[in-house]
Amino acid sequence: MIHPQRPVRAKHVLKKRTAVSKKTLLATALLLSAAAADGHAGEAPNIGMEATASFWWTIHEQVQNGLVQQGSGDRAADHASGFAFRHGRIAFILGSSRGDLELLISIRLEERTDIVDFYGGWLPSRLFRIFIGQMKIPSTTEVLTSYNELDFASRSTFGRKSGDYSLTRTPYISSVMAAKSYDRDLGLAVKGSWPDSGRRIGWFLMAGNGLGANRYIGGRENEEFLFTNSLGDMYYGARLEISPASSVTAGVHASSNEHDDFALGERGPVLDIDRSTWAADLAIGLPWGQRIYGFYGEGEMDDYFDSQRYLFDYSGWGVQAVVPVKSGSLELALRFDRFVSESGRDGNKTIQDNWTAGINYSPLENMRLQLNYVNKRTSNEFESDIDDDILYMNFQFYFDAKITR
Repeated sequence: MIHPQRPVRAKHVLKKRTAVSKKTLLATALLLSAAAADGHAGEAPNIGMEATASFWWTIHEQVQNGLVQQGSGDRAADHASGFAFRHGRIAFILGSSRGDLELLISIRLEERTDIVDFYGGWLPSRLFRIFIGQMKIPSTTEVLTSYNELDFASRSTFGRKSGDYSLTRTPYISSVMAAKSYDRDLGLAVKGSWPDSGRRIGWFLMAGNGLGANRYIGGRENEEFLFTNSLGDMYYGARLEISPASSVTAGVHASSNEHDDFALGERGPVLDIDRSTWAADLAIGLPWGQRIYGFYGEGEMDDYFDSQRYLFDYSGWGVQAVVPVKSGSLELALRFDRFVSESGRDGNKTIQDNWTAGINYSPLENMRLQLNYVNKRTSNEFESDIDDDILYMNFQFYFDAKITR
């Protein structure tokens, strides 16, 4: 868990009719060049490929919208049903023959083709490993777990929002309100662990841009997402894990992301971002194969956008249990999670409670089906609950392999 998370295994990857970006082509070329260089040195590198693909079938989702067709006056449908390409990753990993260097590129295939992970690592020992590039930021166990290893088809509400809100996405209307972080940032990370007879301590320290995946800082020489920022204004995050036994892991993480008086472009606007978050979690494995997991976390924002000050506080907690039924190929899962948010610190809190019931079935080693039903209840002081329950199935394929020279 205390390592850059790779998309673990995949069997089939959907081909998208999307042009691969120049950055993706360049990164792939760098990987191939590194492989050739190591091979020319007389020692063949370790080369591997990993990929995963997930397809959703939304059987029935309630969507209250109140929309009316112009002219006829017919009400719009208030439910959704259909298929979606939910998640796709393909990754190439290079490791030196001595195991002390690593280079990874992971390409995202859903939504648009783009780089999601791209980092190099120097691994002199288990106590000290250093990585530079784009990678996952410190977070909860749930968020750091690869998508195809999750016990449910989607993460908890806090898990889905914590990465975005720790970085630059806004819950209020702004020029970056749609910016997704994919829980990644570009920066420098130091990781390590200390194993001792089944007990383990692990740590993860990271400093980054604080802007999210594929967004960088650059002035006139290399103008990018953020034009200027002050020296030292960055994202800083840390996670500590303690395993008193091989089946028990407790973790805590915290982060700070502050950028004062930065400019989005040569002519502005000039904005402020000031954010912090923390969370603690506990994972327990029982002797009969059952798994229990729980977490609690909080975060806050104090931003200035377009001369307006925005305050936003949020918190979340959840607990889940997974019970194997048939030799690990069939599992039953149940989760409750709550997400609480408050804008402007006006006392009007929005509370979202989700009950998720799931069945996980693996008919083949590299295939898994997940049927989930989510009962959602969202309420605040001024609005009634919105019907938005969903029944959906996740079809998941995964694969990993070593590539021989």
